Amino acid sequence: MYIYPEMKISMKYNDLRSMYIGVFAVLTLLVMQVQGDVHITTLSERLPPGATPVSRLALLVEDAKQVDLRHSGSYWAVSHPLTYTNGRWEISLAEAGMLAPDFYQYKFLVDGRWEPGENRSLYVTADGNAGYPPALYLTWQQDPTTTMTIHWHSDHPDDASDVWYRRADADGWERASGQKVPFPFTTRWVHTVELQQLEPDTRYVFRRADGEREYAFVTLPQHLAEPLRFVAGGDIYHNKARMDRMNALVAALDPAFMVIGGDLAYADGWPQNAIRWHAYFESFYRHATTADGRLIPHLVGVGNHEVRHGYYFNHEDYQPTDAWRESVAPFFFALYAFPGQPGYEVMDIGDYLSFIFLDTDHLNPVPGKQTDWLASVLQPRARLPHLFPIYHVMAYPAHRPFEDRTAAAIRKHWIPLFEQTDIRLAFEHHDHTFKITHPLRGGQVDPDGIVYAGDGAWAVDVREVRRPEDVWYLRKAEPINHVYEVILEPTRRVVRAHALDGSILDEFEQPVLAP
Repeated sequence: MYIYPEMKISMKYNDLRSMYIGVFAVLTLLVMQVQGDVHITTLSERLPPGATPVSRLALLVEDAKQVDLRHSGSYWAVSHPLTYTNGRWEISLAEAGMLAPDFYQYKFLVDGRWEPGENRSLYVTADGNAGYPPALYLTWQQDPTTTMTIHWHSDHPDDASDVWYRRADADGWERASGQKVPFPFTTRWVHTVELQQLEPDTRYVFRRADGEREYAFVTLPQHLAEPLRFVAGGDIYHNKARMDRMNALVAALDPAFMVIGGDLAYADGWPQNAIRWHAYFESFYRHATTADGRLIPHLVGVGNHEVRHGYYFNHEDYQPTDAWRESVAPFFFALYAFPGQPGYEVMDIGDYLSFIFLDTDHLNPVPGKQTDWLASVLQPRARLPHLFPIYHVMAYPAHRPFEDRTAAAIRKHWIPLFEQTDIRLAFEHHDHTFKITHPLRGGQVDPDGIVYAGDGAWAVDVREVRRPEDVWYLRKAEPINHVYEVILEPTRRVVRAHALDGSILDEFEQPVLAP
């Protein structure tokens, strides 16, 4: 019964000022729609409850004889009748059977007919109210061996952006301060604190200055003396239950970190889809924690579903400026400190590993300035033991046409640069398939070439693939959800593809080439 949110909003924001005018307009509307303990809505509105926790839902509709509610928690099979009172149709969350803390999709039936439009959404908190879920997550902005960036969301503008932290085996606490920015199109705030001058390969604990619960993380080693594991994937959130399951599988693999190549919450930069980010972060908070209580940091890149209308070339008002990019991808830049502007960046880890996060025509064109930047960052890292490009649209598709505009641009402008280095593994996404190519070089199969692994099917609905025996560059392809587990060693790397049920779809290893 899932209906992907319709893209009906046509407003354009030409600069940051007009964007924040839109934010405050939405916030004003949110306040107007909550009276007491009731979230009041109409058939034409889709803003979810959350700014003020409520225990009841109400619908303003004229001339209705009966209004019912159905929701995903009962598989859309049970009708829960609303009661007409005080000039509106009303129901409590308890009466609707939305009791367990979780995200729910729901719709109203008016006189036996489904209301028009996309599904509505809400989150039930542990105290049984509809409100905002928890969100706390880790990333990096600088070398992960000596830093950690902590993000969390709060509901009050006067909440402090401070954390206390210490080595797990130490007694004394240190305090670090950060900053906060508005969570676009909500009343929440996004806090960012970067811890610096940490010790490599060390477990730390921290807590927010306004809370008592302690959380743990581990910095990465400066040198690769022991195996280091990370998980890679992309195209995360179509189905909440599936996303929860995959995040739990990732936690069970016990990776040091995750890298995600775009299409995160599928919110597309639109105000009405802000709740999809709440669901996304809640899933990682609840399910992507290791058995020993360690939070798993994640590095993310940009995909088409972080951007209004997907690609820069779909905008007549495109400008290569920070203000324009933030106007079309407001969530992406507010919610993550990395990669920041302009939307592509490199992350160096110790003396053995670098990830190059690229933008496949979403906020920046593939050719031109970005390609020049890519050449400049590849040159000093060309002989690095482990060097991986991460980008969204694939160069070698398993589902889409080989002649896809962006795919062709990647093969023309980026692949030749990759082939001038020791890169032997690149992560691609976007196609919603499982794919592993033969090693490729110069447009043909070559044992010394680059393997392209993809294609973005963390928890999205998968697509049909072309048969590998019919496509010269495909070694394996299936329509199946998966993530990649990568184990780095001083002289080799091992790559395993895991399906949602935990089975291994494929495994291969690559030697680390001598400098």
